Amino acid sequence: MTAVMLCSAMLAASACSKKEQPAPAVQTTAAPSAAASSEAPSASGSDASAPSSSEEPLAPVMASSGQLDAIFKAKATWFVEGDAEMRYAITDLDMNGRYEITAAKKNKVFNVYEVNSDGSGIDKVTTTFEQGAPGPYMEDEYDLRINSNGEYLYVAREYDDATVENEVTIYYYVMSLSNGKLRANQIATEIRTTDESGKVSSRYGDDEFEMTEKEFREKTETGLPKIEYKQKVSWTDGNAVAGMNDAKALEAICFKLVK
Repeated sequence: MTAVMLCSAMLAASACSKKEQPAPAVQTTAAPSAAASSEAPSASGSDASAPSSSEEPLAPVMASSGQLDAIFKAKATWFVEGDAEMRYAITDLDMNGRYEITAAKKNKVFNVYEVNSDGSGIDKVTTTFEQGAPGPYMEDEYDLRINSNGEYLYVAREYDDATVENEVTIYYYVMSLSNGKLRANQIATEIRTTDESGKVSSRYGDDEFEMTEKEFREKTETGLPKIEYKQKVSWTDGNAVAGMNDAKALEAICFKLVK
């Protein structure tokens, strides 16, 4: 499910360039405020741009491309030389104003690093799920939801099509990043079967029992907080990253928030 996303660099740049992409408006949670985000590092050492008085409150405002300098300087930590199958992307899953760089290869490698609090480097993020699994981290778009505790949640999917011919199993997770730990809890399973005519049918369940489609939708959609934004992720391959010789080039693998 990987995709080379350099062609969407112009879209991604709005999140990681000096003209920062603001994060979603949050008025009823404990999410960080735009003012709090001014502590994040910026390219010039100044605070991130604040919204005008005509705009609704924003939380937080993205720090600027000074963070890309920190990520680029640590390239030897996260980049795997000579492996074109590796995929790389920059996100901000916890919306704390500090970017993450993910280096992943389906079934084999999964490492996430986050810019540290003073912007001087990157720290490795721990996970609650097994590294090297197919993983809910290789999608091109995640629905951003916010729970009552102010945590940013994403429904992610893991596709496994290697079991039965004409059948694909999809594992659904609720994923979140908090305090340097990435969590992914499985919430449901969907098995899609394609018959000889091309018609697709689905059955649903979890680890213990089958569920109706209504129960499945409750688990994966209707029973979750509403979608606030979508975080579009610009994955690219190892060959493309190998040719990136300065921090500005990393804009090509940055995320973008969209309604």
